[in-house]
Amino acid sequence: MGATQARPEVHVMAGVLSDDQGRVLIAQRPVGKHLAGRWEFPGGKLARNEAPLAGLKREIEEELGVSVLAAEPLIRLRHDYSDRRVLLDVWTVSDYAGEPRGLDAQAIEWVAPDDLPSIDLLEADRPIITALRLPRIARCIAGAKALLESTAGTRPEALFWSLQDAEAGSEAIREAVRAARRAGHRVIVKGEGVEAAMAAAAAGADGMLLEPTGGMLTIDPNGSFMVGAICPTVAAAEYAAAAGAHFLVLAPGAEGTDQRQFNKLLGQLGLPAYLGWYRDADALKRMLAGGAHGCAIGPAADDAG
Repeated sequence: MGATQARPEVHVMAGVLSDDQGRVLIAQRPVGKHLAGRWEFPGGKLARNEAPLAGLKREIEEELGVSVLAAEPLIRLRHDYSDRRVLLDVWTVSDYAGEPRGLDAQAIEWVAPDDLPSIDLLEADRPIITALRLPRIARCIAGAKALLESTAGTRPEALFWSLQDAEAGSEAIREAVRAARRAGHRVIVKGEGVEAAMAAAAAGADGMLLEPTGGMLTIDPNGSFMVGAICPTVAAAEYAAAAGAHFLVLAPGAEGTDQRQFNKLLGQLGLPAYLGWYRDADALKRMLAGGAHGCAIGPAADDAG
């Protein structure tokens, strides 16, 4: 039997445009195109020898009639289809001129990020949803008081919350979660297995953060309820990604993995990944440049590099 021919990799640029209500723009693939009828973030193939930002600007103008004035990377991921492999290079468009319209006979729609999980998006685009919903900075907190105090912060954060109150479903706890979310935070219950899932559901949280110990992590395949995994090693990160985690916290443990090994892994995971644990977010800009989604500030900060 002859050797199997490698599938070609197609470099695709995609842009996330927002309106003044915080909604993001998605487009429906028109009839006659591969996977017609499915929804995606607008963009298209990068031309040979074309710089990514230049390609993004060209594709958005051709597809939507909009001029991109400023954009920055959000996430890079790879996805295998039956006939091709796609390198999806996704940028957040922070400033643009013009009113988007479908120039390729495609329908377009503005959707709130929290409503995206229910949309029939391409599988390759699903990690983008999580990246849009998670703030760049995550912080470990414990107890109801800390959650209430977080509402005074002006910077949205993903709050990795160790729930100390046994009354996870009490109205006081649920109101604390609602207040944190109104302040722009995401509330992620940090714990173990079924107990964390039950506490997160009872409190009305956005998801949970676990240390993967075996089995699948896919509780909600669409990603409305986000499941993250704390990964002390490269092997743990690869396992968690394969097991269905929506995001990762790459935090070197006692097994010998250091941050440099994680840095090499960032471009291969295809999931939003925080680097942790740190005392503060001073290195956030450097982390973003290296491909991380953000910085995780936590109780293990004294051991971070």
